Amino acid sequence: MAPEIPGFYYDEDKKKYFKIQPDHVAPPGAQYSAKVLKRKRSDHIKRERKAKLDQRTASEMVTRGAALAQPLVTVHREIGLEMPGGAMREKYARLQVSQLHREELHKFEPWPRANTIRQVVRNPRSGTLIASMARGQESSVSVCFPDIENSQWSYNHTMERLLFREPFRLASMSLSPTDCLLATMDDGPDGACFFSMHWLPAPDDDGGYTWPAISQPTRITPQHPMTFWGTAACPSTTDPIFAIAASEGLHTIHGGENNWLMKKHEIDIGPKKPRSKGHWWPQKNTVCSVEWLNQDVIMSGRKNGAILFNDLRTGSSTTHFQHSDSVMQLKKVDDWRIVAAGPRYLHMFDLRFAPDGAKGIKRNKNPSIANSETSQPYLTFPDFAPLPMPTLDISTDLGLLANPSPDQTIQLFSLRTGRQVPSPLTERKYSSTPSCVSFEAGNDAPAWKGPETLSMLVGIDGVVDQWSW
Repeated sequence: MAPEIPGFYYDEDKKKYFKIQPDHVAPPGAQYSAKVLKRKRSDHIKRERKAKLDQRTASEMVTRGAALAQPLVTVHREIGLEMPGGAMREKYARLQVSQLHREELHKFEPWPRANTIRQVVRNPRSGTLIASMARGQESSVSVCFPDIENSQWSYNHTMERLLFREPFRLASMSLSPTDCLLATMDDGPDGACFFSMHWLPAPDDDGGYTWPAISQPTRITPQHPMTFWGTAACPSTTDPIFAIAASEGLHTIHGGENNWLMKKHEIDIGPKKPRSKGHWWPQKNTVCSVEWLNQDVIMSGRKNGAILFNDLRTGSSTTHFQHSDSVMQLKKVDDWRIVAAGPRYLHMFDLRFAPDGAKGIKRNKNPSIANSETSQPYLTFPDFAPLPMPTLDISTDLGLLANPSPDQTIQLFSLRTGRQVPSPLTERKYSSTPSCVSFEAGNDAPAWKGPETLSMLVGIDGVVDQWSW
């Protein structure tokens, strides 16, 4: 800590001393007047006292067991029973989703006209609701802060903020465990691409929000037109790292508040083959989807159906599976199982049953060609009805997969059998096709004021619906 000098104030952020200005000579808005500095010291003392009180409360207060967060699934732990098998767990899941009911959580303001929500996510630590919206070639990202005074988070238009609006095609949005938000866009003016990184604020004692320092949105104009397909945040809770699926291959972006590094990762594309005249052939480098298996391994789904695993420690890549369709979505179920979705098929693969060294898989096969060799899936979902660009989410607690369907409903599938699961959620027919779904796991953390049991957010036009028990 810098030593105190009478008549001067040391700014920790700027690492410099500033002369304290008397109130009667300080200009309006001065940062280092005696009155402003007195208020800063008072606020600092209040924050320290609150932090100590919160720490003492957390250590001394008796809290409800985490097992009770999902009473129909994990109550057996409280009464001394063994973990139920897959059939019993699925029975609990069916009981829970049979009691779901709908409520409109928030309707976002159109910027500048009626927009359609493409992706929605809620920060589990602060309750901030984040939605990416698009209409034509114009895209925007908005946030809505909750009313923290109520026992349950509620949202209104007075706490809604527009992060940015750009004449670009919205590609993806991802929130890391470090509260860093990444949005990517492409197909802008002159083929430019767009990155935006935002550190989301947490509420202070008075319920206000102060935005931390952030880097300016980054526009890049690549030598060749680049298309972004998706992003995924690394599960690390210390560093904001994102994987990006692009037409030019797999990329990662990581860094700090004002210094971000984007890196391209080489992938094994197999032997090159000449393109036949008049025959469409997918780009070998195109990566359409990404997902993190763990903090060191990235799974990437390619346009030709190959599913690759990139190890960041060694820089190597391996093809383990060949999907029967372009891999437009990848989701991790557990350390062994993954779900891959395309415009036509949804399959589950298990790494424990992967071919040794991808033996028997022909690389660079076009999935649109009949009799193309593919990997034998661990589980299939025969009733899967995806959107042209499939979007889905999974709940590992309940063993369920949710998928917006073209018939303007939400499909629920069992991750154990691949069959549909009935629920009031699946019986509701919306006025238009839902654009996204997002599972939320209830918890008992003091900061969490959402549903205590598992719930789901559904984006429909400009509205976010919440389905909870």
